[in-house]
Amino acid sequence: MISEYENYAVQAMLGYYNHDYEMFFRYLDEGVIWYGPKEGQYIVGKDNLIAQVKKYESKIIFQVDSVESKLVSFSSNVYTLLLSYRLNSCYPDGRVKTCLQRVTVNGQKCRDQDGKIFWRCPLIQVSNVIQNKANGSPEDTTEPYVHIGFNEPEKESARVILPGDNNSTIYVKEDSIRYIAGGKGVFCYVYTVDNVYRVRMLLKDVMNKLPDFYYRCHSSYIVNLKKVLYLSSSKITLYDMTEVPVSTKKYQQIKSDINNWMCGQ
Repeated sequence: MISEYENYAVQAMLGYYNHDYEMFFRYLDEGVIWYGPKEGQYIVGKDNLIAQVKKYESKIIFQVDSVESKLVSFSSNVYTLLLSYRLNSCYPDGRVKTCLQRVTVNGQKCRDQDGKIFWRCPLIQVSNVIQNKANGSPEDTTEPYVHIGFNEPEKESARVILPGDNNSTIYVKEDSIRYIAGGKGVFCYVYTVDNVYRVRMLLKDVMNKLPDFYYRCHSSYIVNLKKVLYLSSSKITLYDMTEVPVSTKKYQQIKSDINNWMCGQ
């Protein structure tokens, strides 16, 4: 189960990239230290960090995808949380910079004058990751991988929160899931546009978390109806030509259900 600390930090981070800073600013310690991805890039103090954020808030539009979090250490007074996500930064001149970003967040327990407990963040460290062209493995870098484009980022869609491997939590956009396949035991695999996630949930429980444009076409498969290209008696073919099995015994019902959904759009 995702902890309240983890959930707050993730929501504060997502709010930050949507230019909704209330949670993010409230979370910061007065003496917070922010380390950026470039060498020698750091800011000391909450007021200084807020001033820097405000300076650039109207100049860059962000899009965040493939968000994962993991609470790596926790005690009664402090915790450390790791966040990773794909970040697109769109600049006024049309440039779009893309990087895989990792953030280490430290939380510290505090008490107010009435003895009420609250948490503050004294340290945030940001690093970028690109793919090593030689062997395909990730490596830390001080510069992001840059993709030059002139398309505005898509409007943020809602996210599905799913438990991943090694006590991690996955925040995946609803629209980005192509299909979901059942696995052995209490596991299934979520196939998105860019990644495959192993999720610690039964297929039926994942289905309950999804919006109405997802359909269980087979005992072991759920498909995103927005990605469907065509249907046959044995399979569904998606726009990327991925083939997903269909329950042949229920084909007529599946065909009727999908037709009704398509006609209703």
